[in-house]
Amino acid sequence: MSGRVRKGRRGQSLVESTFIALVFLATLLGIFDVGQILFIHQTFVERARNAARSSVVNAYDPAVVRNLVLYNQATVPEGSTTGFMGLTAEMVNVTRADAGTNEDRLVITISSYPYRFFSPLISKMFYSRPVVVSLPIETP
Repeated sequence: MSGRVRKGRRGQSLVESTFIALVFLATLLGIFDVGQILFIHQTFVERARNAARSSVVNAYDPAVVRNLVLYNQATVPEGSTTGFMGLTAEMVNVTRADAGTNEDRLVITISSYPYRFFSPLISKMFYSRPVVVSLPIETP
């Protein structure tokens, strides 16, 4: 009788291992996707901050600010169609709010930037938040 019980339980460890492996892989993919979201968002924030600092210190030129965000240099590199991590010029908006007043500010907005996810579940649920950086412009 004990032989029958053993035969019926033969595949139990294989089934349990399969369930554990599936949960582990799903968790691992989720961790990679969340890490990618955080990395890309923080990288764009830092790019926008550097461009804003450079523009506040130097003469204001929206094209130069946009190029600093996209390519990390003042001019478009030869043969470039997209910027860092798939950014395009349409995704970067550079404005100057309240020009000529004491509240003169440079505002850089990066929106609708792409993510390439590993797991299809997160890609359906997540929309990128716009990155907005604002610095005051002090005229001498």
